[in-house]
Amino acid sequence: MDLRRRTPFKFVTSEDSDDGAVITSVSEQEEVIESLREETAKSNKRSTFMMQIVVLSSAFLHLIYFVNLDPTDETIPLPRPFVFVSLVLHANLMLLLDPIAVRNSFLSIGILNEIIDLGKWTLSVTLAYSLAFVAPAVCLFLRHSWLSVACWSITPLITYAVQSVLEAAATGNEHIRSLEALKYTAPGA
Repeated sequence: MDLRRRTPFKFVTSEDSDDGAVITSVSEQEEVIESLREETAKSNKRSTFMMQIVVLSSAFLHLIYFVNLDPTDETIPLPRPFVFVSLVLHANLMLLLDPIAVRNSFLSIGILNEIIDLGKWTLSVTLAYSLAFVAPAVCLFLRHSWLSVACWSITPLITYAVQSVLEAAATGNEHIRSLEALKYTAPGA
C-alpha cells in the first residue's frame, strides 16, 4: 500500500542550505555571469599576452640565428630556408593570437595605409604543424644529435602552446555562453 506523505514548503535561507541549491533572481544571475565573463576576458588577455612574449622571444632568437648563421655549420642542410619558414610561422602565430593588435601596429608604423583584416592571411594550425615538423624530421632522418632535433623542435612546441591557449580561451567563452543559456526566471526570488 502506498501512502502519500505531504511535505509542506520549507523556506531555506542560504545559510541553512545543505545541498547548495540557492534560487537567485535574474539580476543576481546577470551579476554572476558578468563577473565570470570579466574574469574570463582578463584571463584570456593575460594568457594571450604571455604567449605573445614567448612567440616574440622565439622569433627574435630565430632571427639572430638567421643573421649570424655559420656557413660551416652542418646541423641541417639548407638552414636558412628552414629558419625563414620558422620566422613565417612565428608571424602566423602572432596573427592567430591577436590579429587586431598586429594590424594596429602595422598602421602605426606606416606599413599599412588602410584597415584590412589580417585574420584572413593566417595559416591553419594543421598546416603550421606540417611546416614546423619538416626541420626536426630532416634532422631525425639524417641522424643528427638529439640537441639538433630539440633545437629545431622549438617552433612546433610553440605552435602547440599557442593552440592550447587559443583552445582554452574558446572553451572559456563557450562555458560563459552555456551559462547564459541556463538562466532561468524565478518569480518572487
